[in-house]
Amino acid sequence: MESTGSASIRAPRTVVANAVDKGISLWYPGVHGTIDTFRTATYTSEHFLDGTVFPAVQAVVGLQEQLAKGFVGTLRGDSTWKQYGKDTWDRFRAGARFRRLVNTMGKELFGSARFAGETVLAENDYFTLTYIPAKEGTAAHIPLFHVGGTIPYGDRLFRLLPEANFYGRFIERGMPVYTMELRGDRYQNNYSSLTLAGLVDSIERMSAVAYRHAGRKMVLEGYCGHGLQALAYLAAKPEDAEEKLCAVAFFVSPIHGPDCATIADFPQRVPASWAKMQTAWLQRTSGYVPGDSMRISLDLALKKNFVKTPMGQFFDGWNQAELAHVRRMEDLSAGQRKMLAGAYWISADNGNRFPIPVDLSRYATAMFVEGISKQGDIPFRYQDKPLSLSGFLSRTSMPVIGFYGGTDPMIPDRTAFILMDLLKERYQHVVHPNAGHISYVFSASQWEKGHKRAFRPNPIDVLLTATGSSEAENR
Repeated sequence: MESTGSASIRAPRTVVANAVDKGISLWYPGVHGTIDTFRTATYTSEHFLDGTVFPAVQAVVGLQEQLAKGFVGTLRGDSTWKQYGKDTWDRFRAGARFRRLVNTMGKELFGSARFAGETVLAENDYFTLTYIPAKEGTAAHIPLFHVGGTIPYGDRLFRLLPEANFYGRFIERGMPVYTMELRGDRYQNNYSSLTLAGLVDSIERMSAVAYRHAGRKMVLEGYCGHGLQALAYLAAKPEDAEEKLCAVAFFVSPIHGPDCATIADFPQRVPASWAKMQTAWLQRTSGYVPGDSMRISLDLALKKNFVKTPMGQFFDGWNQAELAHVRRMEDLSAGQRKMLAGAYWISADNGNRFPIPVDLSRYATAMFVEGISKQGDIPFRYQDKPLSLSGFLSRTSMPVIGFYGGTDPMIPDRTAFILMDLLKERYQHVVHPNAGHISYVFSASQWEKGHKRAFRPNPIDVLLTATGSSEAENR
């Protein structure tokens, strides 16, 4: 039996130990937070200098060099003073009006692709489901279901231009498209209350409408962040997926976020307490992570801040003197149409139209900071249940294909290696060496067999072969 004296000695020790333990639990998280703060400050400073200050200095020096060489060439007699003055004036005018051209013509062009026979099949509070039939005269193939969601700069990217878009490549090969798109930007429709659970449920319902309309199983496709959101649906609803899908295709999707070092580095450095406080505040106020925040963090990671500044846009115009003479849409060349539409796509104005709902931002952050475990566990919950790909592995049979660009600066193909480990022979990994992050949208010609930089193998041939189509072409 323990003596009274021994117990009386132990009691003060316990009090002291508990007090010290409490102090440790308060002190060291603060120390780690301070270290993370300094790491974030160092990262931000370095990337700001490399992405904003130095490019600005280089642009000014480049402009001076152009003017000096032009002056010397004119002095030498290579051109007349009138030509030199006209070229300089055209460059200045093109630079001065570049921002306005982007925000007017570029805005009008961006997302302008429309297709013969497209029909709205369903709507809910957040999304519209549109059917785009295959082109007349093409052999009928499996339908494509394009998973919707929210991504920085919005989903109008996939309708970039009539001559350059994502959906057109499928319908011209006989694959009808069912596309799930946001009903509008934040000014047209408030989608701030959209959660990951709400998105998963929307995918389930919209794909059911598409499945009934098509009368056959479909290929589910997710591009970039949409693929990340499609992954949540596959984890939460494996039986539903098995009933309606014959294959899954991911295009440049960050499956295991930590392997996307360029854009995962920043969220991994931000102190967790900061991120938690910020999202809690945003949840109570607008419900969105602002488009500016998403744009700036991406531009910081890619060291591309300067091109979005007024000064950067002036220099973009300065280097395209022919824009000085553009007065109306008909004056634009094919290259200028694509350039202005693309410039508007990544502009601050467009970014602010499509902020990310807080819950979907939390999901994306978790996937970039923690990623998928080796067992297939996803660091998020659906209706209070942990998400995992274990059900998809055991209760589905469809093949999964990942398409990645060898020159993609944001999403390296190794982000999908986890699918190789989990799915084994069910997964097919395709890397196109000449493709970047948006080549599958911008570069319609690369889908053509004879193009010198053609996608080999052609993504549609891969899908037709994987789904057992007898009409896959060697294109």
